[in-house]
Amino acid sequence: MKQTSREKMMSAALENMAVHGFKGTTTKCIAKQAAINEATIFKHFKGKDDLIHEALEQQMMMMKAKIDTFFHAEHENIRELLLAKIQFINDIYESHKDFFLITIKEMGSKELEFMYPSIFEYITEELEKEIATMADDSITEDEIRGIAMIANSVLLTIILEKVKAECFGHPVRLDMKKELLVEFLIRIWGR
Repeated sequence: MKQTSREKMMSAALENMAVHGFKGTTTKCIAKQAAINEATIFKHFKGKDDLIHEALEQQMMMMKAKIDTFFHAEHENIRELLLAKIQFINDIYESHKDFFLITIKEMGSKELEFMYPSIFEYITEELEKEIATMADDSITEDEIRGIAMIANSVLLTIILEKVKAECFGHPVRLDMKKELLVEFLIRIWGR
């Protein structure tokens, strides 16, 4: 399917920001990569900030839709849910790599304030809800929240390792087998 000029600009903005960061990305670079005239950007957007904001927001909405679909699917038990979630996180990282590179590199910057909750906070909230439906009365809300937080913290760390490898050529040191990770989490769960 052919991309519109607007889609080309947003894609080019994400690719440039993933490499050069917010400050290093210019409308000139975006236009060159999108193979358009720089003036075209200003026909569609107020400026670089508006373009980048919309590109990031669009990516975030696409990911939230995928997350909602994933968490509304039936999972037979906690083990199946966690195994599927690890694969899902890896898949979503690969399909939205530029977004993750940008949000991790620019974490804490004023330009990303609008992204609340963050994609990781959103995933944690959805995982908490899913775990709660599988939990019996012996597991407290705090324990459910803790399991979801630990699972997402480990996955975030693994994604950070991938980002460092992608950006700086560092080896991925924490590439744990998903089955082993799930067994650790199951032990915490107490089943």
